[in-house]
Amino acid sequence: MNLDYSQTAVGQTKALSEVLHALYLAQPVIVIFTSLYFAQEFVKSGMRTNFLTVSNRKAWLAGKFLFLDLLLLVLYSVMIGSCFLVMLARFDLSFSWSLLEKFLYYSSFGLLSNIFLAFLTAGLALLFQSWVVPVSVLFPLLVGLSRLLATFIKEAKYLPDLATLNLFEYEGLQHSIDLSGLGIQLLWLALVWSSAIFLTLKRDVR
Repeated sequence: MNLDYSQTAVGQTKALSEVLHALYLAQPVIVIFTSLYFAQEFVKSGMRTNFLTVSNRKAWLAGKFLFLDLLLLVLYSVMIGSCFLVMLARFDLSFSWSLLEKFLYYSSFGLLSNIFLAFLTAGLALLFQSWVVPVSVLFPLLVGLSRLLATFIKEAKYLPDLATLNLFEYEGLQHSIDLSGLGIQLLWLALVWSSAIFLTLKRDVR
């Protein structure tokens, strides 16, 4: 009897590995998208106009934060749904609830890392009032600079992208799930956002 490779555990492993790899490769796109969205306020004195219109800067920040939450929720919902459908078609897999559960479980870690990275990008854009800075800093890291640095500097493993690299490796996640990288990303978020919020609330736009 011929065994359908696509339906075996080996076939599902390869499919899920490809999905996590795709989520990792999506990070540069997320960085560019988030930086452009958050930095639009700084084009043609948009931030000055908003601050003069909305006197409560905390409310403005909360609104931007919540809208980014909603935007990322919609974006990643579409992305995850598309990834699952493409995975079924590309690897000729039959739909099953167990496969969907496994897909959502293992992709959730990488998805959370991507969301943290998006908020880190937004924080940098707010801190420096520019989309150029977050893209200039994070994009090179994501396309290979961080790995290059890691070969010379062991502390490079604490960079926000390398810290969670293990969450995009399916075979590694099957053996153990180390979430310490998410904690490192949270520390980066706390540092950047606390600085960005402080300067935004104190900034004179007149």
